[in-house]
Amino acid sequence: MNDKIKIKIFEDAHYTIKYLYRKHLNVYNVEYSKSGNIYTIDAGALDKLNPESIEIISYMGVKGFLFKIKRHRHFIISIILSIILMLLLSNIVVDIDVIHSDKEIRTLLEDELQSNGIHPFMIKKSFNRLQEIKEKIKDRHPDKIEWFEIESVGMKYIVRVEERIITEEKEEKSYCDVISNKDAIVLSLQVSSGQNKVTENDYVKKGSTLISGSVTFNEENKAYKCADGVVWGNTWYTVSVSVPLKHKTKIYTKNTQKNIGIEIESKLYEIFRVHLDKYDTDKKKIFSFGNFTLYSETLKEYKTVEKEYTENEAIDEALKLGREKLYLNLDKDASILSEKVLQTNRYDSIIEMDIFYSVKEIISEQVEREIPKEEEGVKSDEST
Repeated sequence: MNDKIKIKIFEDAHYTIKYLYRKHLNVYNVEYSKSGNIYTIDAGALDKLNPESIEIISYMGVKGFLFKIKRHRHFIISIILSIILMLLLSNIVVDIDVIHSDKEIRTLLEDELQSNGIHPFMIKKSFNRLQEIKEKIKDRHPDKIEWFEIESVGMKYIVRVEERIITEEKEEKSYCDVISNKDAIVLSLQVSSGQNKVTENDYVKKGSTLISGSVTFNEENKAYKCADGVVWGNTWYTVSVSVPLKHKTKIYTKNTQKNIGIEIESKLYEIFRVHLDKYDTDKKKIFSFGNFTLYSETLKEYKTVEKEYTENEAIDEALKLGREKLYLNLDKDASILSEKVLQTNRYDSIIEMDIFYSVKEIISEQVEREIPKEEEGVKSDEST
């Protein structure tokens, strides 16, 4: 099929059809318009017409398709370049994020990945190549790396690693006792090895032997071993706290603002102007590379209000502070049995309070002993 073309002829429309037929041109369609009629003819017949008396409106068929491509070539080229750029960027790694709490392990893995060609602004490697690199690094550090995984997330590699923990064999002590590290009343005890020297409700002083590694029978030492066990005791503490009656507190309003934060070398900058007076910021990391981090931020406005405690509120706050202060000096397994206010003094702007606490906690501590020289012939007997 011949390609066709639409043209506008600058002639009197009354004579144009005759003019075209005299030129032996086929007219396939006529579109009437006040500015000039548009005629559809064979594209090959265009050479028979005076180019100064016509205007080419559009081509049809294959030539029309090529004409449209040529006409919109800049737009088409930009689309193609955009697609190529998107494909290229989707296969580029701009950041390597090694996740582990130990800085030494993170640095070790970052250096190993760098030496194996895994670094920012690189083309993503194939799955098989990543597996080869992982095995190579694990083989180089079998005593430090248990396993690690490289996950491709967007334009980042997220590396999760588990450190290999080598448990050192515990050196067996030949002779030791379990003693009390505090003055206390014994609440309960669990003896794993040795002979218990106390029972429940016994009062013990700091340094007293709770479980002995010296095994006796008929008041004679039969063997020496390392005593082991756990003893819970009732201990006592006095905590002094002071609470200002006047204090400042935050009251959050309903005003919030979204923003974008940029952190460069530990300095944070907001992209948009902040319209809030006083605010707290909730940050969510979007992207990080080197010393550059991009955050999505939610700013929450608050007002600072000065308040004054009533006496009861001040006492409640003092008790709360007293417990917090006490727990700073206790192990996580300890618990408060009871509390009692010993003394309260109120001044113009402050309340001072002494609080007595009864506490349940582990009081046992294992200490190594030396076998007396006169009894060095007595051997350790684990079966006793």
